[in-house]
Amino acid sequence: MDDDTTQSIRESYDRIADEYAFRIFNELQYKPLDRELLNRFAAEVAGRGAVCDMGCGPGHVARYLRDVGTSVFGLDLSSQMIEQARRLNPDISFREGNML
Repeated sequence: MDDDTTQSIRESYDRIADEYAFRIFNELQYKPLDRELLNRFAAEVAGRGAVCDMGCGPGHVARYLRDVGTSVFGLDLSSQMIEQARRLNPDISFREGNML
């Protein structure tokens, strides 16, 4: 992916970060299948070290995984998404970066 595309994606997510966090942050409470899959994943990786929630957005998946006992940190391209994730989950580490 070229630098212009990466910058465009970053800027797009930066613009919508507040609204995205508002709409998405509690979505897992309405998604039993997603929670079950995350529970299975957490059980599979237990004791293997930290898990990276890549493209973490507001950190809701990282929070869920942490709550079920997984060592986790989040990574997102958007500085504004990272800001939301840190605000909503101050006890989880979030890093700005490119997953590529």
